[in-house]
Amino acid sequence: MRFSSSSWAIAAVAALSLSALTLLPAQAGDVKSADTLVKGLAPVKTRGFDPTAPTREAKQHELNTKLRDFKTRQITVEERTEVVKLIEESKSPNVDVQILFAFDSADILPEAKPSLDELGKALTDPKLTGGAFLIAGHTDAKGSDEYNLALSQRRAASVKAFLVETYKVDEGRLSVIGFGEEQLKNKEDPLADENRRVQIVNTGSATVAEGKPAEAAPEPEAAPKQEAAPKQEEAPAEAAPAQEEPAPGEEAAPPPE
Repeated sequence: MRFSSSSWAIAAVAALSLSALTLLPAQAGDVKSADTLVKGLAPVKTRGFDPTAPTREAKQHELNTKLRDFKTRQITVEERTEVVKLIEESKSPNVDVQILFAFDSADILPEAKPSLDELGKALTDPKLTGGAFLIAGHTDAKGSDEYNLALSQRRAASVKAFLVETYKVDEGRLSVIGFGEEQLKNKEDPLADENRRVQIVNTGSATVAEGKPAEAAPEPEAAPKQEAAPKQEEAPAEAAPAQEEPAPGEEAAPPPE
């Protein structure tokens, strides 16, 4: 059976139209809304007494202490593994965001702006005010370990710079770590697109993250002193009546026994 050139043209247009219909919903779904990100990053709240809360808070405090230290030096693979462990043990809320970068670069592509805008709106939402966040960069397994580690660090730093410059997020609230290919999301397919991502982790209070002492609770105001009731003046005691002096020649009466 032979096909005319017009038939091939119609078939090609139909195939392109079908591809467009297939791809557009997937691309739209990659952008998480600010509301979705806020819900994913909001601190965990439990009803009633939570016996695990002290342990989680202690692990979160340890995590922030390490992140504060890492801002001034390079970290080892063992230390990065410890960070991942502390995130899990503290049950710190976290979300993955797909950010598109230029090939072999930390330059953010224009196509990534919708995702970054939603992230910026989320981190400036009143529900997340006062929180500190870790921006973790991840790559797939293509390339050397050292190369991927450096690239993921630069890309995470690019996301931080965007949030600080565009949405005025306090720089002190943001930490950055590149994990390279050490924490693959899809270990069965090391080259999968989902492994190339930026992970946002809510590490708790920004005051703790910056190493500032927590604000002391205001002391209760002292109750006003009550004025003492005025002393009542005592009535002067009446003087006993003076005894009459005896007349001349009379003896004085003896005092009463």
